[in-house]
Amino acid sequence: MSLQRAFGAIDRGAEALAAAILGVIAVIALVQVFSRYGLNRSLSWSEEAQIFGHIWIVFLGVPIAYRRGAHLYIETFCDKLAPAPRSAFNLTVELMWAAFAVSLMALGWKVVSIAHLQTSPGLEVPMSYPYTGMVLGGAYLMFVALRRIAGGAWRVRA
Repeated sequence: MSLQRAFGAIDRGAEALAAAILGVIAVIALVQVFSRYGLNRSLSWSEEAQIFGHIWIVFLGVPIAYRRGAHLYIETFCDKLAPAPRSAFNLTVELMWAAFAVSLMALGWKVVSIAHLQTSPGLEVPMSYPYTGMVLGGAYLMFVALRRIAGGAWRVRA
């Protein structure tokens, strides 16, 4: 298997996981509404499960959007720079994404290591479960950032 195919498989896996979580959230929301209004019985765990799913979607969605170039970009003075300084600016931005990924992983790990001591009230699972998405999202973001840096995404084509 080539490296590009492996990278593509990882990307598709992250996107599929985010889509599956979104699907599960939608199903839980429908079950919650039916249970509350159809059966007149509220589910104690549904809102918490949806919140945990949203945490995972956010931290998986950041690197997915970054990889696709879908994050906000405001044309600034750098667009008026010559190719060499503009490439340096772009490389700095890519390195900042990598630094953000490191901070997500490091701080996320601290949160996970503390949160495992607590159990969620509705689902009764360790609170480290939802915050593991922060660590995995940071790792995937680092993977994407390193690929972009190594692939020269920061270079301005003259």
